[in-house]
Amino acid sequence: MASPQTLTLSEAGYVLDRSTTTLNRAVDTGVIRAKQRRVGKAVQRLVGPAELRFLRLADELDKDLTPSGRRRLYEALRKLSASTHMVRWGKLDLDLARIDSDLEVRLARLEHIRGWVDRSEDQSEALIRDTEIPAHLVAALSKEQTVDEILSDFPSLSKTQVEAAIEYAKAYPKRGRPYAPRSLKRTLSEMADLGVFDGEDRPEESAPRAIP
Repeated sequence: MASPQTLTLSEAGYVLDRSTTTLNRAVDTGVIRAKQRRVGKAVQRLVGPAELRFLRLADELDKDLTPSGRRRLYEALRKLSASTHMVRWGKLDLDLARIDSDLEVRLARLEHIRGWVDRSEDQSEALIRDTEIPAHLVAALSKEQTVDEILSDFPSLSKTQVEAAIEYAKAYPKRGRPYAPRSLKRTLSEMADLGVFDGEDRPEESAPRAIP
C-alpha cells in the first residue's frame, strides 16, 4: 500500500466504513494508537497505514485473534514498511496485498471526492467546487430527498457533484448546527400543495358577540 498521509478519524472512518465513534473507542481502549494534532482549541486524533491495515485485518481474523494475538499483530504491522505486503505473525506469513489493494481504492476515492469540494481557510463552509452551494447542505438533503429531487432543487448541479457532496460529508462531518433535511423550496411547495397558504381554507373568524 502506498503510504498515505495520516488521516483524521473521520477520514479513516470513511476509508474503513466505520463510525468515528467506533474508532475513538478503539483509541480509548488501547486497541490502536493515534497521534494528536492541535487545530485551534481542538485536538485531532490521527492514524496511519498500520492502523488502517490492522483494523481491516482484525475484522477478517476476529474469531482467530486472542487479545494478546491482536497486540502482537498490531505491533508487527507498526514495524512494517507501507510498501511491504507480507507480515510475519507468529509462524505465519500473512499476505496483505488484497487488503492493501482495497485500501488503495478507498483512499483514491477519498482523494477524488475532495477534488469536488473547495474548502479554503478563509471559508466558513465547504462549497461544491465552482459553485456557492455548501456541500453539507446537499448532503443533509439526501437524508430525506432522492438525488433526482436534489437536482430538481439545484438544477445547476450535476449528479456527480451531488454524489460527491454526499460522500464528502461522510468523511468530513459538519460541525455546529446541522442543515435541514428538506430544502426550503420543496418544503414551501409541499405546504402550498396542502393548502397551508390558501386563505379560502382558513376558518372564518367569528364576529364579536354583543354583550347584552
